[in-house]
Amino acid sequence: MNVEPQSLEALIGEFASLPGIGRKTARRMAYHMLSKSKSDVERFANNLINAATKVHPCPCCHAFTEDDTCNTCIERRGAKTLCVVEKSSDIIPFERSGIYKGLYFVLGGVISPLDGVGPEHLHLPQLINRIKDEGIEELVLALGSSTEADSTALMIDRMLTGIDVKRTRLARGIPMGSELEFVDEITMLRAFEGRVCL
Repeated sequence: MNVEPQSLEALIGEFASLPGIGRKTARRMAYHMLSKSKSDVERFANNLINAATKVHPCPCCHAFTEDDTCNTCIERRGAKTLCVVEKSSDIIPFERSGIYKGLYFVLGGVISPLDGVGPEHLHLPQLINRIKDEGIEELVLALGSSTEADSTALMIDRMLTGIDVKRTRLARGIPMGSELEFVDEITMLRAFEGRVCL
């Protein structure tokens, strides 16, 4: 028998659908939200709706922005190094550390057949076009260190056969299976400086 009201159970389900959030944590989050004042809950809901309404992928790099084109694509136009990441949040450690001053491209994931993600689900054609159209000289593949990331990097490398662009990957200072957004600045700096040619 479920002792929680249906609307509370639905809220718990929404929190549990977030990555890395289990059912117990989702329940704590839901109860915490309900212990807040109505104005606090409304502010939270409004901020969520506001972000969902205003934030969208940049048409050039697919990073999240509120503008027509993100600031990085505008301010660094003409840069000849392109760093490919899996998701928009992976850009944050690079920018926070200040180790990279080039352009970005958000791939939209990595190839993962078990999760139903194939090459057709990624922004691969746009990536190849951007490399050709903008005369990119170095492509830095910063896709993490999972098996899926390795497979995706290999596919990109094959797609670039015949295209004159230096291809590098971050060094292996990043732990296997880790998410880039959780990597500290020193590890990111060492991985970036130790990047290797493919």
